[in-house]
Amino acid sequence: MTTGRESADRQDPVSGTKASEPSPLVKLKRIGREEKKRLVVLTARRLFVELGYHNVSIPAIVKTSGVSTGAIYSYFPNKEALAATIHEQTLEDFHTRFLQRLEGREATCDKLRAFAEVVFELTEQEPELMEYLLFMRHGEFMQGCSPICFTRPFQLVQAILKEGVERGDILSDEFFVAGIAFTGVILRASELRLKCVLDKPLPEISEQLIAHAWKAISA
Repeated sequence: MTTGRESADRQDPVSGTKASEPSPLVKLKRIGREEKKRLVVLTARRLFVELGYHNVSIPAIVKTSGVSTGAIYSYFPNKEALAATIHEQTLEDFHTRFLQRLEGREATCDKLRAFAEVVFELTEQEPELMEYLLFMRHGEFMQGCSPICFTRPFQLVQAILKEGVERGDILSDEFFVAGIAFTGVILRASELRLKCVLDKPLPEISEQLIAHAWKAISA
């Protein structure tokens, strides 16, 4: 005969959780529709980054996320629609964080610093997001997809650079060229960190990186 304590400590043979704890499936049922949809998006993005878009199936997303096939198809009619949502939400997440970081910044160098800080933080905190932006060949699986450099976050960087040229803060009169020089340093650092070439977390060396990037374009 088992005691109440022993019964509570016993593990469920299927889920591996204690009998007193809800199983992962029970926990999944308790989260809302939008949370489940977000879980599917994040899981699919991670699998796309790790395996490549064409090597990921809906059954693989079901298995990894724990969200049922029926639920996934109630959110997205097909994998292409899921991929489009991932692309939009990834860019929106980056853009929103960039806008938040820009608040209260007036100088051109401070605005560009905001971009660099967001890139460095996301590289450390949400590497799959940055891997998706930097390494995925989006045009291979989404027709009519604009290159990353023409999306909203990078158009905002170009607007900051154009304003900087007009203010006399930036040496080059070609703000697009200045954008390549500045973002090239920042994004290359992110790439090298994601590929484990750089051992130090980027925020630890951000001052040096931003200083070099700014020096390349400042008047």
